[in-house]
Amino acid sequence: MNRNLLSLLGVVVLIALAGCAAPSVPGGQANETSELPKEWPDRNVFDEDLREGESKDNFAYRNATAGDEVQFSPKEMNNSTLPSNEEEREMVRYGRELMQNTSQAMPEHVGNELSCASCHGGTDPRYGMTQGMVGQDIDMIPLVGTHADLPEWTSRRDRMRDSRQRLMGCFDRSMNSQNSTEGTPAYDSREMQAMEAYMQWLSEGVPVKGQPYWSHLNKPEGDEKKEIEEVNPVRGAELYLENCASCHGDDGQGIEGSAPALWGPDSFNDGAGMSRMYTSASFIREAMPYGTPHTVSDWDDSQDIAGYMNGHDRPEFVEKEQDFPTSGPPEEGIYYPRTQEELGYDMNPMRKKLEIAGIPTGTESLNESDIPDDVEYYDQPLRNESIDG
Repeated sequence: MNRNLLSLLGVVVLIALAGCAAPSVPGGQANETSELPKEWPDRNVFDEDLREGESKDNFAYRNATAGDEVQFSPKEMNNSTLPSNEEEREMVRYGRELMQNTSQAMPEHVGNELSCASCHGGTDPRYGMTQGMVGQDIDMIPLVGTHADLPEWTSRRDRMRDSRQRLMGCFDRSMNSQNSTEGTPAYDSREMQAMEAYMQWLSEGVPVKGQPYWSHLNKPEGDEKKEIEEVNPVRGAELYLENCASCHGDDGQGIEGSAPALWGPDSFNDGAGMSRMYTSASFIREAMPYGTPHTVSDWDDSQDIAGYMNGHDRPEFVEKEQDFPTSGPPEEGIYYPRTQEELGYDMNPMRKKLEIAGIPTGTESLNESDIPDDVEYYDQPLRNESIDG
C-alpha cells in the first residue's frame, strides 16, 4: 500500500473517531453506526439527590439556589459579562437574537412558527414569553450548562454529537426545517457558530462534562409511569380544555401573543423529542402553563394530556426510519411505525383511541360535546377495536 493511500486512510479513521459529519449530511448526522461508548467521558451529575425522593415531587430542583455544588446563575448581557473581543461579543449577541425569535430571525431555515425560546424559555414577543433571556428560565428547559456537557452520545443515531450538531438536530425536528426554503443551516454557517457562541456564554462557570441539577426533565418511573397502552388521551382531551386551551387554543394551533401550536403544520414534527410520550408529559408537568409551572403536577394527568397532544397530525420527519438504528425507538416513540408494531397497533395508539372516541385528530376545534361520557373506557389498550368510518 503506498504512502499517500495510508495517509488518506489515517484521515478517514480520525474523522470517524471524532464523530464528525460532513456539513452536507442533513442535521450533521452520520449515515453509518459505529461501536463507540455510550457515554464519553463519564458525566459528573451535580446535586443528584435533588432529582430524587421528595425533591422530585415538590420540584426542589427547579429552584435556582437549591444546589450545593453548583448554582444556577442567569446573567445580564453587558460589556462586563461578554467576551472582551468585539467580534466574539457580536457573535454572542447575534446568537441570542437568533434563538429568542428563531422563526422570524431565520425564516428560510424554519418550517413552522416555533423558536428556541418555545422550549427553553426567554424572550419571544409573539407569545408573551418574556421571563428573562432565552435559555435562562429554570422552569423551562434551561440551556445554562448545556454546552459544558457536550459532546455527548446520542442513541437516536448511535454517534457522538457536538453543540452545533445538536442545534442542527433541533432545526431538523423541532423547527421542521425540511419544510423551509433553505433547510437546516450548514454546520459551519455564521448563524450556527453564533448560536454555539451564545450557548457557550450561557454555560460559563459550569464545569466541563458536569451535568447540573436543573438539566433535563424528570421522566416518570415505577408506579408513576403508565404503560403506553394505558395512557388515556380521551381523558387528556378533557384536561386539555381545562388547563391548556386558553393559551394554545381549542384547536391546538396556538394563540397570537400567548402560546404556539402544539400539533398541525406549524408545530414540531414527529421526529422531535417532544413527540415522545414521556418526554412531553415531563415537560407539561415541569414547565406548563408558562409563567405558572407545576400546575399539572399529577403524573396521570400530565401523561394523559401528552397522549392527547401526540395523538394528532403533525409533519412527518422524512428521516425518521433512520433513527435508533440498533436499539430501536423507545416505547414512548408512538409516531414510529416500529414502536406501533411492537405495541400491537397498526397506527399511533393515541390517535386510534381518539378516533374510536370520535375526537378530531387534525386542526379542528375541540368542544366539550366531543368528549364521550364513558371516559374511563379508554384506559385500556383497545388495539383490537375497529374505528367507525
